[in-house]
Amino acid sequence: MNSENVPYPMKDLEIITDPNTIKVLFDKVRALIVFKYLVNEEMTVKQLADSIGKNPGNVLRHIERLKSVGLVQQVRTEKTITGIVQRYYRATAREYRLGIADMIKANGGMRTFAKDRLRNMIMSLKVYGVSIPEIRMNDALSMLEQLIERENQISSELMITNSEFWNSLSKHQQEDASRLMRDVMVAGDAEYIKLKDKWCSFIMSFSDTSEKG
Repeated sequence: MNSENVPYPMKDLEIITDPNTIKVLFDKVRALIVFKYLVNEEMTVKQLADSIGKNPGNVLRHIERLKSVGLVQQVRTEKTITGIVQRYYRATAREYRLGIADMIKANGGMRTFAKDRLRNMIMSLKVYGVSIPEIRMNDALSMLEQLIERENQISSELMITNSEFWNSLSKHQQEDASRLMRDVMVAGDAEYIKLKDKWCSFIMSFSDTSEKG
């Protein structure tokens, strides 16, 4: 069995900001192909078709659409003993996130979704005794947006350079490695540290513990 390996970079995290790319992922089959399968391993169209119970031709059309927006790429080919060339595909990143800042700048439902998501995150801090008054909510939203955006920018620069070893790890090991390396990267970024210190000071000023002190 002959194989042709094609070197390719794989990001640890990809921030999706293009509205067209987001629309592509609204399709349930495409989302399934990317998030359940191709972020975890490289697969052929036939393997994907068997896994999700779809026609190979239909799956190939989805793959081509995903490739057109940069979410999936062909990573290698392999020739079987019968001479058939199999093409293996994989996601371009281990994890994908929607860019909060870009969503907030957008119009309509996407903007509303992003702002509501941030607001709910802030409101949930009540379980830890942190209550942000409505008069300061806009300040909190702005600071959290900047913090998340900077973290995403830093994390999206992290590349998986040893794909073969990465594939040998369990899901938990991959997540642990990713978290550890992201922590290292953000810890060395002066802008992120400044934003985080500002955010932490703001949050603690509304904490029950600060009142007790």
